[in-house]
Amino acid sequence: MINFRYILLLSGCLICTCLSSFSQERPVDLANPLIDTYHSRFDYFISATHPFGMVALSPDTKHGNLWDAGYRYGDEYILNFSHVHNAQTAGIPIMPIVGECRGNKGLDAHKSLFSHEKEIVKLGYHKVFLEEYGITAELTATNRVGMHRYSFPQSSDAHILLDLGAPLGPVKMSYSFTKKINDYELEGYSIMAPTLRRKKPFIVYFVAKFDKPFAHFSGWKKTDPKKEAIMVEAEANIVEGEGSGVFVTYKDMQKGEQILTKVAISYVSTQHARMNMKAELGHWNFEQVVAQAQNAWNDYLGRIEVTGGTHKQQVKLYTDLMHTASKRIASDVDGSYTDWTGPQPVIRQLPLDQEGKPTRPFLDGDGLWGTQWNLNILWSLVYPEYGNWMAETFLDYYRNAGTMARTSWGGNYAYVMVGDHATPLLAALTSTGRATFDLQLAYAAARKNAFVGGIRDRAGYEYGSFPAGGGMDWYIDLGYVPVEIKDRGDGFHRGGTSMTLEYAYQDWCLASMAELMGNSADAKLFKARATNWKNVFDPKVGWARQRHISGEWMEGFSPIVLKGSKFNSPGFIEGNSAIYSYYVPQDMNGLITAMGGNKSFVAKLDSNFLKTQPDRFVTPHGEHAAVWIDYENQPSCHLAHLFSHAKAPWKTQYWVRQVKELSFGGTDPYSGYNGDEDQGQMGALGVLMAVGLFDIQGAVGKDPKLEITSPVFDSIKLRFPARDEAKKMKTFDIVVQKSNPDDIYIQQTKLNGEKWNSFEFPIEKFFSGGYLEIELGPKPNKHWGIK
Repeated sequence: MINFRYILLLSGCLICTCLSSFSQERPVDLANPLIDTYHSRFDYFISATHPFGMVALSPDTKHGNLWDAGYRYGDEYILNFSHVHNAQTAGIPIMPIVGECRGNKGLDAHKSLFSHEKEIVKLGYHKVFLEEYGITAELTATNRVGMHRYSFPQSSDAHILLDLGAPLGPVKMSYSFTKKINDYELEGYSIMAPTLRRKKPFIVYFVAKFDKPFAHFSGWKKTDPKKEAIMVEAEANIVEGEGSGVFVTYKDMQKGEQILTKVAISYVSTQHARMNMKAELGHWNFEQVVAQAQNAWNDYLGRIEVTGGTHKQQVKLYTDLMHTASKRIASDVDGSYTDWTGPQPVIRQLPLDQEGKPTRPFLDGDGLWGTQWNLNILWSLVYPEYGNWMAETFLDYYRNAGTMARTSWGGNYAYVMVGDHATPLLAALTSTGRATFDLQLAYAAARKNAFVGGIRDRAGYEYGSFPAGGGMDWYIDLGYVPVEIKDRGDGFHRGGTSMTLEYAYQDWCLASMAELMGNSADAKLFKARATNWKNVFDPKVGWARQRHISGEWMEGFSPIVLKGSKFNSPGFIEGNSAIYSYYVPQDMNGLITAMGGNKSFVAKLDSNFLKTQPDRFVTPHGEHAAVWIDYENQPSCHLAHLFSHAKAPWKTQYWVRQVKELSFGGTDPYSGYNGDEDQGQMGALGVLMAVGLFDIQGAVGKDPKLEITSPVFDSIKLRFPARDEAKKMKTFDIVVQKSNPDDIYIQQTKLNGEKWNSFEFPIEKFFSGGYLEIELGPKPNKHWGIK
């Protein structure tokens, strides 16, 4: 075998010739926020923000829903610039205009044409020209403060509007309040009405400061909920009510004259919003704020450094990484946050270090349904502190209200999808030695969720009484959740077979935690429950299928839906038997045996990929039950990696690269994530595919392993905090030798200089630091990786 650890260095002249100028670009410059923004979710687009920043400041071009809202590349008009872009929380829209103010007529009354030719979009900075008004708007942010710079044309009247009562994305406002503090400053709040998914109201507070005194302050509000709002003068410097908003006026603006605005937010109080501004942005230096935001992004993205590959592949890598930082801080600089789980909101305090600073934030974030095949692995390997932020947030719900959450929206429970999404993350961080949370507390929280009355017992968005639509009583008594779950409770996603498969994996995660903590009785209990997948797998047909309470199989079985509703196959959740039959990461050898052995397993799965290859392995969102493979949604995320476990790693190498390029390779506004990136999940999957590392078990187990497949790049350096000293960074290097860019098949590998002929290696070797050498060729080496 050729020793090529330093082949890239020895071939320096060739590399200098082959690598174009893009190799000198910083990661923050390579990331492209515009990828797949044509029709995306309200919480998807990222520009003027920090990694995990509370403020996510950007233009909005459409409102009215979670899906297909926020910033959409194909729209002609900008409606406003708003500061909060989360799946179920939104707030503080601003719009600069000249001429007559008609804010009472809604956001559409002041929309402006814009063009991408006069727009600059980068991480930490957004610039756009508002054609209707001749105004150049520039945006940047700190973690909790948005900063605006508006350059006006010559005008007798210029206004800055805050339409605080306007609906934003999927959120409607029930009440808003604004008070003029002086001619430079406003403060107030918006109360978000409950949504289908967030059942309680939520409040965002703000303080807005202007660098120049305004000449006038006024607003509008509704006096009749069925009629249009009316313009009103402020009473005692206050404008408040349903549908209310305000504007400040500047007189006799000169061409090019600029006004800077700072908007700090808090979910605790206006006093805390002011505190956040004082701590994070006590000056007016716009360029400094941009530089700080971009440096923060560069530090985050720079934990993975690559050479080689195409410019397009590097752009996609760092854009993928960008999206992994899209959960949002929901606590203030002093560590305070609002808990809405009880009958009244309660202000909570996060732990503080010796200097009086919070040791971590509280987050607002979507659920972790399926993150065992993307974020959990990436967090465990490279970004453990952020994984712990998320884990601690879900544990805060257990501390505050007695049940660990699976989603954090507006400081309240929101029962997204099914099962207990948090347990696989807790287990991954525990298994990899990355957990900084209280292990005993975490295990108690996860264990509670595995029984009747825990979070698993809630189907999607279900808030009724127990027994509920999660079916845990049936799961414990029968060993599976039967078809009849569809008639129980009022929640969504009541698919018993999918629930059984997901619960069984989560039980195995619990067993792994119990074993690592020396709890042998619980380890035995949950290991036994982890075999419940067998209770919904029918060996006669070779697929998982729906089962009645009686034990009989449901009639009319088909692996995919051929007609009728294509969202769910009966008994399954956003999927079908063709996909969910492989949802057994905890016992892949057992599944392979149940499917007839290695050859039969490979042939069946290979056939599924071949059938969906013409459609790029994706389906239109909402048609998940009608396809054999669906990389548009989480339940398929591990499928291409399964061939390695059936002694066909060359098939994994081929199909992973096909999925990476066809499903996730796009870098224009119309492709890249297929419409549902899901707060970093598809981004994290893209990163793992690009660097050639994975684990179908989600980095969980007594001795987790990493699976090797073909990297996209010539060299990869992964930097990560050391486990024994968090402030110290360690590295793991992957070096690739290939003759041409199309070489994707692994010929041979070395791990730390020694020949390695397995497709997986202990994760401990990764954390120790070191290097993996991979030689790629144009044809499969069917002898590599099968031992």
